[in-house]
Amino acid sequence: MMKKLLPLFLLSLWLLSGCNMYQKDSGVPAYVYIEGFELSTNYAEQGTNSSNIRDVWVFVDGNVQGVYPLPCRFPILHEGAITFRLSAGILVNGISATRAIYPFYAQYDTTLTLVRGRTDTIRPRVVYNSQINFGWMEDFESQGFSIRTATVSDTPVSRTTNPAEVFEGVSAMAMRVDQRAPFIRGETNQSFTIPGGGGRAVFLELNYKNNQIFDVGLQFIEPDGQFIDQPIYTLAPSNGEWRKQYMNFTPYIQGRSGVRYRIIFEARHALGGNQPGEVFIDNLKLIW
Repeated sequence: MMKKLLPLFLLSLWLLSGCNMYQKDSGVPAYVYIEGFELSTNYAEQGTNSSNIRDVWVFVDGNVQGVYPLPCRFPILHEGAITFRLSAGILVNGISATRAIYPFYAQYDTTLTLVRGRTDTIRPRVVYNSQINFGWMEDFESQGFSIRTATVSDTPVSRTTNPAEVFEGVSAMAMRVDQRAPFIRGETNQSFTIPGGGGRAVFLELNYKNNQIFDVGLQFIEPDGQFIDQPIYTLAPSNGEWRKQYMNFTPYIQGRSGVRYRIIFEARHALGGNQPGEVFIDNLKLIW
């Protein structure tokens, strides 16, 4: 039940203008207020409930009504019992120009009895779709974790339990570089076979905090045994805050057959003087 991302992006360009499918009238509208979405997960099977849902895509009685940044209050020129279908919208790769419905969150349906001039509130709670695959998850809560230090690194990837360096739980992954050891690379212990056809979306979710840039990418292991590294996304410093990112790997997986993949994380010291560069990562999920 995965949706192709391209139609969603094209639809978003049209919807974000605030247009809707209803014939406008001159009456007093009813209003709907949505502060945000709550994501509910089964931690053992789906990991953290951390999310970064930025928009709500609103469908009313089966018709497109609009897309709104959260929190939002929007008018509805109808009254009586109205059925709403809400979809959670994200910034794909953290870029505001690539707003889209996240294909792995289920839609939220509810019915309100609207009264013109009144504001009703919807508190949507979403879950992951039941037909998706969590190909790999790592929350760094175990002493051993599934990312290793690459042989080309000047310094090792480590597990930190400092509360100031952990998003949730008791531990996270730390990558530290400085003038003496300027380069670090972590890579998944195992390689993955990821479905690459039929328009199936492939995303990596993560929480991160960093004071310097770092790269996330893929290593392609070709059928002939050749290794090809492909840095894909560069994440800017997070200004002391933990952030949530949804990385779209789909374009790099599509059309490939017989290839296995490792996920790679790299940082090269980019700060002047003796100031160390630090990258902290938590709650990794590879989903398709």
